[in-house]
Amino acid sequence: MNDHQRLPSVAHVPMAQAVLGSTLLTVADRLGEAHLRAGGEAVVLLGPGLAMPSVPSLTVPYGRRWFSREEVVTDWVDGWRGRLRRNYGNVYDAAVTVLAEEPRDVVLLYDGHYTAASLPRWEPVRRAGAQVCLYVHNPLSRSYGGRELRRLLRGADRVIFCAEHLRAATARRVGRRASAGFEVVHNGVDALFRVPGPRAVPDGEFVVLFAGKVAENKGVHLVLEAAERLRERVARPVRVRVVGGSRYGASGLDAYEVGLREVAAGLSVPVDFVPFADRAAVAAEIRAASAVCLPSTWAEGFPLVVLEAMASGTPVVCSDSPGMLEAAGGVARVAPMGEAAGLADGLAALATDPGEWAERSERGRARAALFTWEAAARAVAGVD
Repeated sequence: MNDHQRLPSVAHVPMAQAVLGSTLLTVADRLGEAHLRAGGEAVVLLGPGLAMPSVPSLTVPYGRRWFSREEVVTDWVDGWRGRLRRNYGNVYDAAVTVLAEEPRDVVLLYDGHYTAASLPRWEPVRRAGAQVCLYVHNPLSRSYGGRELRRLLRGADRVIFCAEHLRAATARRVGRRASAGFEVVHNGVDALFRVPGPRAVPDGEFVVLFAGKVAENKGVHLVLEAAERLRERVARPVRVRVVGGSRYGASGLDAYEVGLREVAAGLSVPVDFVPFADRAAVAAEIRAASAVCLPSTWAEGFPLVVLEAMASGTPVVCSDSPGMLEAAGGVARVAPMGEAAGLADGLAALATDPGEWAERSERGRARAALFTWEAAARAVAGVD
């Protein structure tokens, strides 16, 4: 694309159920801001009462956005019978109306909670001249059979995945012909996480950080167990900091976090629980940590916090979840999913070997430099 061509306008449509603090809203904000900086037009479609930090928004009067278990099962049956899912299939109708009346060149429809089920309903937006892209950040629901998924994906002009493992898994489900045009666009990392040069190896207290949503499938309980094992193996003091919460943008604790805090109170290792913080505060927490521990027990997409930790020069110890492995690219210390002992081994290596810590730190910074929001924004807009 030459300098005289107009950049395409891009509409980001996160999940109708998205709430402030969620990863998908962060991705939409970072991609949108990068596109704006390049001179393009970007907008994010949000439910009532929400606004983005960096990108203009359009309010969408969504109706019901959550459904009962019985209604979800009804949707599954509809899909198996070749019909539009009567509940989640219609969730985005209000967004379709907005964009049919105010067209954009590219529409990024972020998948989550059966978003793909709505693809046939986006035809008016395509007729208005937009390129409709399904933007996949997590594994597509297993409730879609291969036939239904192939039918739904025909309603998208492009299917973009944030990770190669997600692309490959979906390709296996739909077959070679249906997956021929699938694309992969990795997430970027914010400049505020990048440190300008090599980090000094930390001494004194060894701080193990978890940052993200406090949920069982994120394995936070394994961080506590690994840190307790670590304390028995190293001479230096150990501390855990859990930055995040169980509920995006809401007060209170769910049952998992309540139980986690009860476990923490009985450990010999001190554990600090820090509520969800803004990105600058998270960046400071990562830089202050000795290691970031991310023992996810599910198939993460392409986790931002791995890139953020590496950009900060803070070594990562993570599970062998496919998304963790793809983001870390061989730089992190890796343990099998669900095994606290393996995490403790990785943390102990970093806590006792300054050369190991320094090498992982520098390799992480070099890898994180490969991922920018500017490159991702160009790719999803179809400029590259």
